[in-house]
Amino acid sequence: MNLRKTWLSVVTVAVALVAAACGGNPSPVSNNPANETGTLTVWLMNGSAPKSVVDGVNADFKTKYPNVTVNVEIQQWGDIGTKLDTAFAGSTPPDVIELGNTLVAKYAAAGALEDISGKKSSFANSGTWLQSLTDSCTVAKKLYCVPYYAGSRAIIYRKDFFTAAGVAPPDSLDGLLTVGQKLMTAHSSDPNFSALYYPGKYWYAALPFVWDFGGDIASQSGGKWQGTLSSSSSQQGLTTLNNMVSKLSRADKTGDEAKQDQAFAQGHVAMIIANGWEVGVITSATGGDPSLADKLGAFPIPSHVSGQTAPVFLGGSDLGVATKSKHQSLANDWIAMLTGSKHMTEMATVGGVIPNTTSMLGLGTGLNAVFYNAAKNSKFVPNSENWANVENANVLPDMLVKIFTGQQKIPDATAAASTRITSILNGGG
Repeated sequence: MNLRKTWLSVVTVAVALVAAACGGNPSPVSNNPANETGTLTVWLMNGSAPKSVVDGVNADFKTKYPNVTVNVEIQQWGDIGTKLDTAFAGSTPPDVIELGNTLVAKYAAAGALEDISGKKSSFANSGTWLQSLTDSCTVAKKLYCVPYYAGSRAIIYRKDFFTAAGVAPPDSLDGLLTVGQKLMTAHSSDPNFSALYYPGKYWYAALPFVWDFGGDIASQSGGKWQGTLSSSSSQQGLTTLNNMVSKLSRADKTGDEAKQDQAFAQGHVAMIIANGWEVGVITSATGGDPSLADKLGAFPIPSHVSGQTAPVFLGGSDLGVATKSKHQSLANDWIAMLTGSKHMTEMATVGGVIPNTTSMLGLGTGLNAVFYNAAKNSKFVPNSENWANVENANVLPDMLVKIFTGQQKIPDATAAASTRITSILNGGG
């Protein structure tokens, strides 16, 4: 999944070692690392890790393996799917690959990624990896990658609007509705005002409502998937969201979230559900309003249970090793260095992204702390090789638009979506 800017990235490490031309099984790392030779090629996505972090990892790797060269090749999100398909189909794919977390299942199911289940304990903080990223790496109960970093959503709000309306960040969904209604009243003279600006196709922001009531997109049993948006729990979450959107939002019910930051910066919005990096877009000199920098606050998406927070979807990246890599042990060691405590700390403090472990979520500062803490409670989309087809078919956005515009009642819209999801996840159209 592309988190935009620093939130998502793919790193490909292509290893062109002398032995690569000879074929055969992957060679183990020798007892003497100084004896290892060759070139390790890594693919990292544009905006993934700061250059200083990557340089630091390579320096540490060079100290341990002085005769191994690491080539880091930066990839672009726009064509990464095509490049990965081509690379994995060839005989010498990159050794280390950074994958958006929703891409892992596709390549794991195709046999392109090494099963590292038996190596999990060799990676730092593996017992405290973020649950959503761990789920994305786990296919058919086997581990195919190492969580890299994440991005989560929370609610960004105007502190000055809240103060003027005499309200405070709520700790429940009922409280969110109440706060929103008071804000709508306070700004009743503004026909363009939204207490909670919610574009109709924004399915990432709908998932916390579904999950909070115990619902889900789909479940798997006996190797078969079944869409579950039509369950009573899922419908309850969507009913709550629909009520909130109808009363608090004047956003386009057929639009997406791409322009919500610009809308927020124009001064007619009190709250949006957003990624942490969107603070920078809102306050940028280009398309935003720098004067809002001191007026922004953030709080987690609240649960319907007072005092708790709703689960959020984590976008992010994972790091895998190609099955065809001739130097899997070296590749895994490079990943272990990047995802170790030293460089994960740098990813959080220098790169500004959420590290892969709950043990480091305290590194978030300022507004970032809210987004880091939100990552403690996360869930993931159905981890199926066919999930990308569900996204490409726009099943969730289309369902939400039909609900918000009144084209269909929630039971009918969710039943149709569940039927379509069941078909697609099981390999149909």
